[in-house]
Amino acid sequence: MPSITEPLWRAVRRAGGLGAALRRVTDVLRSEGARGLLRRLQRTVRQEARYEDWIARFDDRPEDDRAAMDALLLALRERPLFSIIMPVFETPAALLEAAVSSVRSQIYPHWELCVCDDGSSSPRIAAFLDSLSREEPRIKWTRLTRNQNISAASNASLTLATGDWIIPLDHDDLLRPHALLEVALAAEANPYARLIYSDEDKIDASGTKRFDAHFKPDWSPDLLRSFNYVSHLAALKREDVLRVGGWTLGMEGAQDHDLYLKVTETLDRRQILHIPKILYHWRVAENSTAGSDAAKPYAVAAMASAIASHLERTGREGDVTLLDDAPVARVRYRLPERAPLATIIIPNKNMAALIRACITSIRSKTTYPHYEILIVDNGSTDYETLRLYDEFKRQGIVIADYPAEFNYSAMNNLGIREARGEVLVFLNNDTSVIGEDWLSELVVNAIRPEVGCVGAKLYFDDDTIQHAGVFVGVCGIACHPYRGFDKGDFGYFGRLRVTQNLSAVTAACLAVKRTIALEVGGFDEIALKIALNDVDFCLKVHAAGYYNVWTPFAELYHFESKTRGYEIGPEKRARFQRESEILNERWQQYVTLDPYYSPHLTRTNEAVTIRTE
Repeated sequence: MPSITEPLWRAVRRAGGLGAALRRVTDVLRSEGARGLLRRLQRTVRQEARYEDWIARFDDRPEDDRAAMDALLLALRERPLFSIIMPVFETPAALLEAAVSSVRSQIYPHWELCVCDDGSSSPRIAAFLDSLSREEPRIKWTRLTRNQNISAASNASLTLATGDWIIPLDHDDLLRPHALLEVALAAEANPYARLIYSDEDKIDASGTKRFDAHFKPDWSPDLLRSFNYVSHLAALKREDVLRVGGWTLGMEGAQDHDLYLKVTETLDRRQILHIPKILYHWRVAENSTAGSDAAKPYAVAAMASAIASHLERTGREGDVTLLDDAPVARVRYRLPERAPLATIIIPNKNMAALIRACITSIRSKTTYPHYEILIVDNGSTDYETLRLYDEFKRQGIVIADYPAEFNYSAMNNLGIREARGEVLVFLNNDTSVIGEDWLSELVVNAIRPEVGCVGAKLYFDDDTIQHAGVFVGVCGIACHPYRGFDKGDFGYFGRLRVTQNLSAVTAACLAVKRTIALEVGGFDEIALKIALNDVDFCLKVHAAGYYNVWTPFAELYHFESKTRGYEIGPEKRARFQRESEILNERWQQYVTLDPYYSPHLTRTNEAVTIRTE
């Protein structure tokens, strides 16, 4: 295991130097306190140790498996030409030579390297490129007479390209030897693919230390509207890059992010493919965006501009804001002039104090202008509760009776039938609103045409995380990632702080259009009466072609299982086991591999760390 000083000094370099690192520490102290800072430092050390272990145990070894990879190459029926786009400016000789060498070392031979020198002052670069192009006919180069910017240089490189696919490569980064072969294999197996991206990690300036592995989810458009998670390696169809006009001038620092947004605007999820393998090493050098967005402040502003332009092009009305303590974006979608009616559906039995507190928090803190509350009562007998219901009715709250044995799915389905709202919000009675715009955030996402279920960020009463989405097939049948983490924690690659797509969210607070709930048949009140019915519901919605969304900007407390208790005792455990088996059989594909959870992350706990088992 590395000492704490080694990864900390790398963290300082990644942050853009000591000054930027100190500012980052101040931000963390402000948002998470000393405990949060210590936890982050410890996690950095542990994560690096886990990644070193992962490399030793699970990483591809193309050098050792060359015969097998040659066999895969020979078996390819289609052999597309990859045009690698490399803008160059004042690149140190050793780094440029290493980047070019990583291309020339590719197992897959059908490539061309298209280089543009963006007006470097040193004649050494031009001489090196000229010598290379004479030695290797697959290398082409051009030169801008004056330094312009990375977008202009990328577009100049693009004019040299003749390949089927375009692959951006920074002038100091490295491709793995099997990178292009893996893309060719993926393209052949998925002939409709038009954007293919892989996992990546970082290497230090010397090129000897690998760290900060980014094991990515499959296609998540909402995550791409939060930050450039696609990043590297990315292969795009050349005709698509040309169709959108290549790289946009003025987006420097976020030029690739902008390109990915433009290209994917006309693609569907089947045309965007993720290869869950590390195929790209992003070098951390002084003032590179790999080190930190703090090293190039304009990159964060460019990211916001790229996302705003994307919203405008696609007709999505919204504003882009940047988080104060992280280089990620939030899209604040705008509600229509006529806000749709939202029906908040709350199952309940007795528990007068609990349901009163829940309703009071909704009515006192919700700024959304158009909602109704519908309580589905499961045969309450408590005098205080019945008296409270009379009070609620006078306030316009609807009480729907469900007198049969407790069946969470059936109670929610009754709510669906009785609701008048265009948007349904399923809410547990043991919740309490935190932020006043919670309902606005849920509704404005739920009414997006492509969106199915929308989930919130829920906390225990000690301000630790109770729910940040659901990963299927982790910790058994399904789990809540980051359970017990502090409220301000960033999570794996910032995913606790950004809107993103997931396979499932909890129905403790879940919004969905009523039409979609009816389309998928509501909740399963026959086989999944008590548990896992929300996961099943979400997976039905996802399988129907909708994107499920989790947003950290709708926040509530969830005093979990205060109504019915936890799933303990032999009878409850046996029922949960039966329901788990049903979900496993019904959704085996998701249980085996949740598209939003990398196979390289642990499946044995909720911490979202690199697997070592």
